[in-house]
Amino acid sequence: MKPLNYFVFILIVLFTTSCNKSDDDGSGTGDAIIVAKKSGTNTVYGVTLYAYSFSPFQSVKATSAVDATKTYTLKVNQGYKTNFYYETPDADFTTTKPAATTYNFSAVFENGVTDEFEDNLTDKVLAIPSIDKTEYNSTTTELGVTWTTVADADSYAINIMDGSTLVFGSLQLANTLKYFAVSSNSSGWITGVTPVVGKTYTVRLNAYLYEPIADSYNMQAVSIAEKTIVWGN
Repeated sequence: MKPLNYFVFILIVLFTTSCNKSDDDGSGTGDAIIVAKKSGTNTVYGVTLYAYSFSPFQSVKATSAVDATKTYTLKVNQGYKTNFYYETPDADFTTTKPAATTYNFSAVFENGVTDEFEDNLTDKVLAIPSIDKTEYNSTTTELGVTWTTVADADSYAINIMDGSTLVFGSLQLANTLKYFAVSSNSSGWITGVTPVVGKTYTVRLNAYLYEPIADSYNMQAVSIAEKTIVWGN
């Protein structure tokens, strides 16, 4: 499970913006996010770390104030050197909610400039959302997804996965929405991908909680629900 799968709408904006600004900035921004998902009947938690800039990174590392002996090494995200990430491996997700802490980032840019920055993470999490219904309309050739909203969620997004590969990602959806429809002609499909009738996909609903400054580029938490569907059925 890659973080780009559930932060598509953030990354699109960041990458577009970075292409429109000169790359002599030499300063970075960090974001730490608590991720909640289901493992069997249990809710489990992990942390995803992002570092982004208008200048290409060479390397980024991070440490947590609650355990400065552990170093997190971030890696380039989809070839975009202005965005690096770390995600907790699936096997390391636990039923223990991550503690509030400050993550300290140290970055080296390709031009040799270094920078240090931080992000404060509280222990607030989001409940797991519920996908109530998925229904394919053969007349409109749309897959409709209906869900129950989550308290405190600031927005949602729908992803469609082909195995572990992201093939569709919606932009940000308002927190008042409870329904979203995807057709084979919808914007958001990865270039070259067309859904195949009769093929099994996974619909992923992501609920997002922003940090108190209410900025969708600064996340506090994400929670994830998934449901298997067969396109066209």
